[in-house]
Amino acid sequence: MEETRKKTDIWTVCIYLILYSIAGFVIETVFGIFTKGVVESRKSFLYGPFCAIYGIGAIAMILGLKNQKNPLKLFLGGAVIGAIVEYAMSFFCEKFFGVKWWDYSDFFLNIAGRTCLFFAVSWGFLAIVLMKWVNPQVDRWIEELKQRKMMFKVATVLLIAFFTVDATLTGYALKVFYYRISTENNLNVMDKKEIQKEYAKIQSGRNFARFVNDYYNDEKMLKTYPNLMIEEQNENTVYVESLIDGVESYYYRLGEAF
Repeated sequence: MEETRKKTDIWTVCIYLILYSIAGFVIETVFGIFTKGVVESRKSFLYGPFCAIYGIGAIAMILGLKNQKNPLKLFLGGAVIGAIVEYAMSFFCEKFFGVKWWDYSDFFLNIAGRTCLFFAVSWGFLAIVLMKWVNPQVDRWIEELKQRKMMFKVATVLLIAFFTVDATLTGYALKVFYYRISTENNLNVMDKKEIQKEYAKIQSGRNFARFVNDYYNDEKMLKTYPNLMIEEQNENTVYVESLIDGVESYYYRLGEAF
């Protein structure tokens, strides 16, 4: 009873976000190896090894399912929470940045291509593993770290600051990349004329344009997001990789050296 009543403070939540975002990056990398035979970037942000959907999903599950012990309830709760988080993240990224990281339109029982039955089931199994085995160990580790109070708080603040800056820079870079790809390839996207104006405005500032074009160029963005997509007004989904010549999106294809 004592364990279920224990409150989760903001410091612990911050560690969850960082830790499970990194774990998600590892999971996604391994998933890419097994499903595509490539070692490719599967991260959310430009710099840190974070896959934010896993961090957010883990926090939602921990807070929402912390009093559940029954495996079936954990599975069902995890499936629902995971599907909601996946749908919300997909919707947010497309509406604010104009791009899509995934499209499940070809999957059985999908919802607008943003989530589907297969991955909801996967989230359900992950919830059982998380709540039954992984997070209890993580909580014990966090409690040990909290014994060094000042060091723990300073390290947490620095990690969250880096995470926040990384997310902010990534958001802006994605927006600029969306403007550039849409304009230079004359894609039939929503608010096409407005996007062209915004892109022209960015390019009119010579020094700023040079900075953006150097540090957030097509190669950098494609190697970070090799599966990025843009949806046109006619609901035609375009893979960004198909629009950029001379850039190999994969870091390493397994077996190519043999």
